[in-house]
Amino acid sequence: MWEVANLDNAQVLQTFATYRWGSLDKVICPGCGAISKPFFRVDRAQLRCRHCDRHFSPLVNTVFADRKIPLKKLLMALVKFISSAKGVSALELSRIIDVQVKTATVLLGKLRECLLRQKDTETLSGLIEIDGGYFGGKPRKSCFRGKSKPGEIAAMVEARLRGEPVSKRKPKGRAARRNWEKRKNRRVVMVYRAVCPEGGEGAYATRTFIALSENSAVVDKITPEIVVPNSTIMTDENAAYTHLSKDYDHHCVEHSLEFCTINGVNENQAESFFSRMRRAEYGVFHGYRPKYLADYAQEFAWREDARRQTEMQKLMNLLRRVFDAGMSRWWRGYWQGHNRPGELLVRV
Repeated sequence: MWEVANLDNAQVLQTFATYRWGSLDKVICPGCGAISKPFFRVDRAQLRCRHCDRHFSPLVNTVFADRKIPLKKLLMALVKFISSAKGVSALELSRIIDVQVKTATVLLGKLRECLLRQKDTETLSGLIEIDGGYFGGKPRKSCFRGKSKPGEIAAMVEARLRGEPVSKRKPKGRAARRNWEKRKNRRVVMVYRAVCPEGGEGAYATRTFIALSENSAVVDKITPEIVVPNSTIMTDENAAYTHLSKDYDHHCVEHSLEFCTINGVNENQAESFFSRMRRAEYGVFHGYRPKYLADYAQEFAWREDARRQTEMQKLMNLLRRVFDAGMSRWWRGYWQGHNRPGELLVRV
């Protein structure tokens, strides 16, 4: 981050142009299509074509086209995004690069849009781990403390001594209704992770999908599209995966009894993905909403797959997706009411 902060405006402009076209001598003009070395207008943060005299930004026709944020702040935001192990919140990013929270929110939304629209779609083969994790719709505790009376406590102690089950207090009234409304925002993230053949390397490819529940209809729709037949699949004992034995070498671990079987059957890589995503939910974003849950899931899939890359490799990886995604569809004019109409769910 400090290296980016020490760059001057000319160096930042040349950096984006180099990442965009690979060389400062082979810049493609978006107007006439000529390939040449342009004039650099550092004061305007633009390039000027030698043939048609058109001025254009190195971010032309990308999700950051027509941006008002300076290029240096944008580069600092990209570096902060790739260097954060569990993501970065809009509040933190706005403080670091000194912009409004609304600006940081749209900036991060555009980055997740690039990752989602330019996600890897190659089919998976070999050893695949599949699991589903529920996010959102967390119940809220009642506003009443609900202290037990001494007589109730004595009755509970006597019941425990007799070995009888003791029921806990349930939220009543407004708290119960609020929790019921919040449960409507509960979604499941289905994750498919291809494990490296060499032991100890973890997973090398991650695919995520959003569904209303973890059921056999969702699994039967997704699996044939992204997993090569006769691959080895490891899951838990959920009944949603029982049909996989027809076309795949299916193994399951009974999580109610063990984390891993004596034969090595486990889904630790899938659980690892959920642990990172859940830590970000509690500690960074403080909650996911159904509409953009697919964006967050894809962000963490990209982070998992790029975890062994250097910071420079991650930056080039991210910028390649930014330059290939084209104009933003869901965040261009977000605060003026132009956004994605609904969720990205697996429809069955």
